[in-house]
Amino acid sequence: MNIKPTRQQNINNYQSFKGSGVLDIATKGLELCNKYPMVGVSFTDTVATNIPRTVVDLKTGIPAAMETFRRENSGLFVNCLMPSFIVLGVSKFLNKPIMGNMFKGVNMSSSWANGEALDKYVDVFKGVINPSSKSTSKDEIYSFFKNTISSLEGLDGNNWIKFSEKLPADKLDEATSILTEAVYSSTKGKKFVKELLSKASGIISQNTHATNTLRFSGSNKIFGSNLSEILRDSTDVARKFTDDAVRANLDGFKAQATKLVNYKSILGLGIIIPIAMSMQSINRAITRHKYKQKGAPIYKDFEKGGTYKEMSPAEKTKFFGQKLLATGASVGLALLSMMKKPTMKMFQFKGMFPTVDQCRWIATATFVSRIFAAEDSNELRETTVRDMASFAGLYFLGDYAAKIAASIIEKKKPDVKLLNRVEVSKPDDSFFKKAGNWIKKTSLKSFDEVLPNAKNMRSVCEIASLGFSIISLGLILPAYNRRVTEKKVARQKALEAQNISKNNSSSRLIVELRADKSLSDNGVYKIVAQDCFK
Repeated sequence: MNIKPTRQQNINNYQSFKGSGVLDIATKGLELCNKYPMVGVSFTDTVATNIPRTVVDLKTGIPAAMETFRRENSGLFVNCLMPSFIVLGVSKFLNKPIMGNMFKGVNMSSSWANGEALDKYVDVFKGVINPSSKSTSKDEIYSFFKNTISSLEGLDGNNWIKFSEKLPADKLDEATSILTEAVYSSTKGKKFVKELLSKASGIISQNTHATNTLRFSGSNKIFGSNLSEILRDSTDVARKFTDDAVRANLDGFKAQATKLVNYKSILGLGIIIPIAMSMQSINRAITRHKYKQKGAPIYKDFEKGGTYKEMSPAEKTKFFGQKLLATGASVGLALLSMMKKPTMKMFQFKGMFPTVDQCRWIATATFVSRIFAAEDSNELRETTVRDMASFAGLYFLGDYAAKIAASIIEKKKPDVKLLNRVEVSKPDDSFFKKAGNWIKKTSLKSFDEVLPNAKNMRSVCEIASLGFSIISLGLILPAYNRRVTEKKVARQKALEAQNISKNNSSSRLIVELRADKSLSDNGVYKIVAQDCFK
């Protein structure tokens, strides 16, 4: 029987979905966002929420739009882009005190390897060193990389593949040689080293198509880093292995380096979270200074001061209780989205962009601070609804939209692989187990993992997620919030007008009660009501 290779079969099937030139351009842009997370998060946040929300609030007035613009963009910068730069600064400050005289020639300040990575790479290196030698050779570094790559397993669709079997021997040797060169090429500059790492990553990903969900042989535990992070960190740590002091005391090096990771992560978060929590107060102070008005600029007559009124002590106590309830709901949503107990690993930085878990903690602190900055019940409701919906949309609902699109495409084109499934549901599994597997153990493949002619389909999934965020978080949500607020304000004004009308009518009616001097037949004074209104 003449059967074409599966890969060629798939490529032929993909020809019908190459897409238009517009989709090809979109794919290139989305690949860039996928490759550079800071570019990706900046683009997504700006397009999905920052611009649409500012435009929607412009209908309320310039003050509302400007405060929204400052709030959303400061949130992006402080919560997502600033943390790692602060951590780098903290790391430089802590490197010498923690690494000490024992490893005084080792600079870990720019290293992003976390505790899990350090533990693994030290263990691998122990297995390749020559006990009779006191200095690290190129052959040992070469063996270190070869053993690291060969022991990797990656998830491709529903199946785990072994890199040692999937990578041809010549390709494995080529990637290993490139990484070894990167260790000894630090003097040629960071750009040159990055090019070498990118080349090695391309060789591996093109042959395995499994780069995001990885584990090491002999372990069922998914490793916390993707392929590019593994190559970056293993190269960085291998460079430290060339130091004689590190080679002579690998366990001591690992302990101190892990300590540095923990300290810089906790101190970095300890600096960034208070900054993030202060941004809305600063934002509101700018609004007050510019417009000389108290209250929230969420009302059309804000500049006229028509909606602000001081709360009584009883009203302030009740309002504080409402803020506590909103805070509890926000924290509960954050914990639910993590679906795991907090651990030290959750707080460790492992790159220039904070991890998803770190972003969740920072975002939760930011949202809680916005709750306590709210000045009336309408702003509190808007803040709570907006930020909880944003949290859900950015941290899991958007991902669900992408996976739904991928599931539909896979169903229509069975040969297409767009999803990785750690656990495949069985037909007789309960609905809840199937849903749990889909939510927690199913992920979208990266652009590096899909076959070349399936990249446009991968883009469709990304566009579905972005479209969901734009429509729900950028347009519908702010419009809904403002509509509810305007209805409440209109109802309150109508009630106040009605009360004023009643008071005016009552004041015009003067009733004089007069007791008649004569008694009635039963001995009770006669009460006469006289309308004196003329």
